[in-house]
Amino acid sequence: GPGPAARRAPRAAGAMVSDSEEVDTFRWRCLYPNYINSKKSAHHGRQIARERGVEWPHPAEMAEICEYLKIPHVLQMDKAYPRDWMVQGRIKVMLKTPEGAYTHPEIKTKRQLMFKMGELIPKLKSRLEGHGPPGQQQVRPTSSPAAASSEAPTSKAAKKEAKREEKKAQKKAEGKKK
Repeated sequence: GPGPAARRAPRAAGAMVSDSEEVDTFRWRCLYPNYINSKKSAHHGRQIARERGVEWPHPAEMAEICEYLKIPHVLQMDKAYPRDWMVQGRIKVMLKTPEGAYTHPEIKTKRQLMFKMGELIPKLKSRLEGHGPPGQQQVRPTSSPAAASSEAPTSKAAKKEAKREEKKAQKKAEGKKK
């Protein structure tokens, strides 16, 4: 049969391939939603601290952030995370060109990109308006976290988060009184 190199080669144009897959993404880095999902345990694939993650990120939201940061990426909704195969979708990102140049001046590692996603996904317009997984909304991160919290939380998760923040603030205030 054909050797491993032949199997890795980009498929012929006649094969079932979407435009975005014409690029050979074999060496690009994979990012699964579980990596940044604050609701998942490290055992289920979370790779960054809970505080820096985001609740139930959707691959389309992750792709939106890459779009915003102008990082080349491919959204693959037909793929699933092997360790938690019910979670559909992943994105593949090109952080470095084949020549070795970084595609973004500040983001050079998968980890830095995950932190950035954890920071920006909650600020997506679709999240602030309390919609579910996004369609094709534009990314418009708000100027500051304070501006985001001044808007009334609409989703159950947002309300819970607001309550948790309130409790934290109260505890801090009580701690100062003593």
